Amino acid sequence: MIRDVLEHNEAVSPNDFEIARIRAALPEYFDKNGSFMFDRLQESLRSGEVTLTREGYELKFLGKSYAKYLTSTKTGTVVVPDLEHNSEPPNAESKNLYVVGDNLDALKHLLGSYSGQAKCIYIDPPYNTGSDGFVYNDDFGFNALQLVEKIGLDEDEASRIIDLRGKSSHSAWLTFMYPRLELAKEMLADDGVLFVSIDDNEQFNLRALCDEVFGEENWLGNIVWKNATDNNPTQVAIEHEYVLVYCKSRQDVSSVWKSKVSAIKDTLISIGDQLNQEHSEPVKLQAAYSAWFRENKWQLGRLDRYKYIDAGGVYTGSQSVHNPGREGYRYDILHPITQKPCKQPLFGYRFPEASMSKLIEDGKILFGKDESKIVEIKVYAREYSDKLDSVIELDGRAGATEVGDLFGDKVFTNPKPSQLLTQLLDFVTSPDDIVFDFFSGSATTADATMQLNATDGGSRRYVLVQLPEAIAEGKPGWKQGYRTIDEIGRDRIHKAAAKIQSATGAEIDYGFRLFRLEEPNGKTLDQLQSFDPAQSDALFSGDYVSKFNLNETPGRDVVLATWLLQDGHGLTDDSESVRLVDYELDVCDDSAYIIEPGLTSEDVMALVSKLESGELDVSRVVVFGYSVEFSVMHELKKNLSVLKSGRSVSVLERF
Repeated sequence: MIRDVLEHNEAVSPNDFEIARIRAALPEYFDKNGSFMFDRLQESLRSGEVTLTREGYELKFLGKSYAKYLTSTKTGTVVVPDLEHNSEPPNAESKNLYVVGDNLDALKHLLGSYSGQAKCIYIDPPYNTGSDGFVYNDDFGFNALQLVEKIGLDEDEASRIIDLRGKSSHSAWLTFMYPRLELAKEMLADDGVLFVSIDDNEQFNLRALCDEVFGEENWLGNIVWKNATDNNPTQVAIEHEYVLVYCKSRQDVSSVWKSKVSAIKDTLISIGDQLNQEHSEPVKLQAAYSAWFRENKWQLGRLDRYKYIDAGGVYTGSQSVHNPGREGYRYDILHPITQKPCKQPLFGYRFPEASMSKLIEDGKILFGKDESKIVEIKVYAREYSDKLDSVIELDGRAGATEVGDLFGDKVFTNPKPSQLLTQLLDFVTSPDDIVFDFFSGSATTADATMQLNATDGGSRRYVLVQLPEAIAEGKPGWKQGYRTIDEIGRDRIHKAAAKIQSATGAEIDYGFRLFRLEEPNGKTLDQLQSFDPAQSDALFSGDYVSKFNLNETPGRDVVLATWLLQDGHGLTDDSESVRLVDYELDVCDDSAYIIEPGLTSEDVMALVSKLESGELDVSRVVVFGYSVEFSVMHELKKNLSVLKSGRSVSVLERF
């Protein structure tokens, strides 16, 4: 367990992660000793008429070799379940996860169960603006000379890398992001998509980094999010941010993205046609549609503005008559009833007067009750364009307003609007997909996922990770009693779930399982490392499990949760207890776990009996090596190696 991790990290090399990836993809080019047969690969490429080149573009930054090293190491933390929270409805049956801890540690834990599972990852990392609080906080755990030995750098470069701690330079930011993006790629399904929010401070570097990690061919585009209007005198008014879009494998991603809005659009067209057949009088037609609209509005998603109907079908009013951002056409449009000029848009109309006259003649212009309202263009549901635009105009303040409505105050700085997230997720996820966010902040991703599920009856699951970052005293969040950002995020999920359930009545997953990542203290680590299993009969004390008692959670549950995640069983399916003689072991799918002390020879024989009779069907038994005496462990391995049925059950001993 922890000792195994420490021993692994002592021997790890910076390129181990990349080599493992190459070995998995090209096993035929490795010999039995693990050596890579480069000549064979070159010959294969030549025979396929692939051009080999020594020239290329490469991203270099101080700390890159260390970032690769971090990618290859294992985490020394353990997974601590919040038993009280996880036993409460609706959390007990939830398939959603919320992990409190460093996201690099969390990703390494989660890969054991979720590698290749994420259909969509959305992240909103620090922008490194100089005022967003980002600094590189790696504690390193060794000095420059040790770094030289581990990574193979010269001493000067090693010292400069260690000096990155507490810095917010471009190199520090890239060193921070590199291993997280490498692990995120492993988390993505083959047809999975990554969205990354960023602004101009690191957009160029992020693009270069993602090109290296995901491959230039897997860049799908940059979305410009027009989120502000800057009226302050300046050289260039910055009124946008970006969302970079990458996939894991372009050939596996759908060539045409359509959101669930396509089905909603078809429904609106169909109901419009149906009601037009049933009602010929405009007033009765609108009354019938209004009744249908009130009943189904919560399921219409982004099309909940289509609340009108006429002989042409269901429609809404669009403000696209406005000329955006600069002076347009000026002329008067008379209101058909008052015969007074209608109010003009701030910068005039975007169409010439002749074009506007044609729109009015064709019945495509909507007027208000009087001339005080700016005219709108009638847009039918059948005209709605269902595509993910490279430019999204959405007021950035909408996120703050949304959170403020839930909490009654501004408790979080610059939260993303859920509308932005629902729009992105809607195009790339299906109802049964998994969505990841390991910079979860105010938990907008969870809110957006629940909104989508409520709209289409889906069962999308989210996995959120958030560092327990302290909230400064005196901030609005502090004044409301929150001490860390994850507390705000988790409460946001509760409040958003209640709001969605009240508004829609949808029967979806409103809960989440809660886990925290903790690192055992130094004394525990020393005791774990000094333990000698060969002397366990004489020295056995039976208290090593209790050393993992953390946050009022028994050590047994901590060890079990950590292993379940590591072994591919996840954290949302409960294990069951199986009694032997006096000992109870934990079973999940094909794995049995012996964690607590007390296993006897009689228990071993009872286990053998259950396996041979088929009462218990597992392929391996995982043992917490500190808890089982040496002689009993020997019996266990011997008896499970060959059962009467002829099959064997492996015994995996962990320390």
